[in-house]
Amino acid sequence: MKEKVPGKIGIQQRVLPRYRQPFFDLLAEHCSGALDIFAGYPRPEEHIATVDELGVANYVHGRNLHISRGRSYFCWQRGMRGWLKNYDPDELIVAADPRIITNYLAVRHMRTRNRPVIGWGLGTLNAPGGGDKFSLVSRVRSRFYRAFDAVIAYSSKAADDYLRAGVPAERIFIAHNAVSTEEADRGRKRFPSSGQEVREWRTMNGLSRPTIICVGRLIPEKRVDVLIQACHEYGEDSCDLLIVGDGPERGKLERLAMEKFPRTRFLGHLESERLSIAFAASNLFVLPGTGGLAIYEAMAHCKPVIVGQGDGTESDLVHDGRNGCRVAPGDVTALSVAIQKYLGQPELIQTAGNESRKIVEQEVNIEKMSVVFLDALRFARLTVEEKTDRR
Repeated sequence: MKEKVPGKIGIQQRVLPRYRQPFFDLLAEHCSGALDIFAGYPRPEEHIATVDELGVANYVHGRNLHISRGRSYFCWQRGMRGWLKNYDPDELIVAADPRIITNYLAVRHMRTRNRPVIGWGLGTLNAPGGGDKFSLVSRVRSRFYRAFDAVIAYSSKAADDYLRAGVPAERIFIAHNAVSTEEADRGRKRFPSSGQEVREWRTMNGLSRPTIICVGRLIPEKRVDVLIQACHEYGEDSCDLLIVGDGPERGKLERLAMEKFPRTRFLGHLESERLSIAFAASNLFVLPGTGGLAIYEAMAHCKPVIVGQGDGTESDLVHDGRNGCRVAPGDVTALSVAIQKYLGQPELIQTAGNESRKIVEQEVNIEKMSVVFLDALRFARLTVEEKTDRR
């Protein structure tokens, strides 16, 4: 790890999910000054597990005012202006999401003080292919992204989005989205897949076939219905399916499973050891929709992964023929064929699962993620200093 970043660093987030705690604490250890995280709370129906405090970094609680839903969603974060004034950060990282209205004020706050501001996000909100690039909304968004001294992208796809939006290439940094593997490490040690506890858990849950696991909030973007249809197409007695998670789509999905694939088990939201034993009892992870961190968690548990097109993070995690494969979004038949290929070859499951684990250990992890953040902070500070010297 490089030398520590000087000064006080501020990070704004819409919400502070539990899985982010290890990363923010790790980042705080590499800042010579304080690290404040400002965030509010999600709506209850979002089913996002949050934390109340951090170990090393300081968590400042905001109050989110959620406006509308879906594509017309906006958020106003009460308390942000007071936090910026009192904390007075030397550098600021904000969510690169133009729907968070108070972030426009945050950028202006830093600009008036001639201090660096960095965006961090999943890419632009424009339609794939950029069909609305000449619209007023698209131009406003592009101006928002270009206002940052640096942009940290979750994925290669997000980096391409920012480049198309007009952000200079030298300002774009890719910090592949990752979480701590500590819980997965403990779980793999505690629950070996051939152990008695896992066998008993499988019996208790009525599992007697090769088992697929899918983890995530039950919302349309996950395309869990496509997975259920694919299992139906594969064959009624071909496998067992575990759905881990909760959300507004659960009732609809349960009815579909009852009709199409009764060997589906809905386990609800699971964490820690309860989630680890579910992974240990499974052979293959499948997610037809969005959910990069769920994919990462499955890989940390040494599972081969089959995914559909999501938010772009999957393209940096899933390598066709190495640790799994990617299929076209919504293609039931292609997904069914891929599932059959893996479940029909135990040696392929073993090999691909080992490759998944190797990727999270050596290529994509929170240590490498933190290095990119520190590089972006140094770059942004140098950029602002050079601008000041030219004046």
